[in-house]
Amino acid sequence: MRAFVDGSTDRGFRRVGDFNGAEQEGVGGYPVNIVDGMRQNTALAYLTPQVRRRPNLQVLSEVTVDTVLIKDGVARGVVSASGTVYRAAEVLLAAGSYGSPAILLRSDVGPAKDLRAWGIDVVADLPVGQRLQDHPFFHSLFALAPEHQTMTDAFAAGLWCASTEARAGELDLGIVAVHLLDGSFSTTGGALLLATALTRPESRGSLTLAGRDPYDAPVINDNYLATARDRRRILEGVKLVRSLVNTPRFAGALAGELVPGDAVQGDEELLATIEAGISTYGHPTSTVPMGRPEDEWAVVDELGAVQGVARLRVVDASIMPEVPSTVTNATTIMIAEHIAHRVYGA
Repeated sequence: MRAFVDGSTDRGFRRVGDFNGAEQEGVGGYPVNIVDGMRQNTALAYLTPQVRRRPNLQVLSEVTVDTVLIKDGVARGVVSASGTVYRAAEVLLAAGSYGSPAILLRSDVGPAKDLRAWGIDVVADLPVGQRLQDHPFFHSLFALAPEHQTMTDAFAAGLWCASTEARAGELDLGIVAVHLLDGSFSTTGGALLLATALTRPESRGSLTLAGRDPYDAPVINDNYLATARDRRRILEGVKLVRSLVNTPRFAGALAGELVPGDAVQGDEELLATIEAGISTYGHPTSTVPMGRPEDEWAVVDELGAVQGVARLRVVDASIMPEVPSTVTNATTIMIAEHIAHRVYGA
């Protein structure tokens, strides 16, 4: 990790002490939410034993929601896959960027032509599932030099920067160095991964139903690198990785490039390799996007209320109009806290 940070500063990037501070452009240790060796989540942080004892809270596990029960344009509860009806004065969906749109589509809320194709009546003709975004990334792998294979407590280090095509104030490239790898495939027994992510992608994907059964996984088309600008920028990021590893203070820690490999040269060949190996950070957003009533792509308003259906809200990453340039976890929590405060005074 230290060699990655040193190599980045040698290339002119400044050292960032805390990516959660006022300035994020630069290189530094990757922040994590680990307490006493355990990664924290919303269940641990919010559903404390005291909260779980509240008489107005009941947590049900292993329940698959099929549809929202909608009558006369008003959400009345939800129906499980087993047919059990759970009635409620208001319904809040928080099933994520894949689950929430799938539930809405099965509940007659979505693009009319798609719903009718499945024999589903239309309650609200809305563009559910039409603006899927995520953070695509490509992983470059390097063999660690034998004398640099001692693992430290540092999980990762990151570089956040702007491409040459970034818009004003935009940090559209992220490079993360991670050493938590099985080194058995490396010629030296140790390996380092440098993941290049496009954090402000233009490309939009989609989510549609594969079937009416709630156990049928939806059809997800990520549509990564669909625009020429996206392809140019991620190519620039992977070439930046190659530039970083050739700095004197970084090169000494490595013993060669494993992926893409030294045989892959030239922009055309490198881009083809990137497209063949593209992956995701798993930060899907924007399948139930927030917007104004006049926005043709909007499904919910600024407080998560679904247009055309009373007493129904969506409160998760699916309502982000665009994927943020960072990990979506904290942003999603912020959205939930904001809506809770604005709507319920919590």
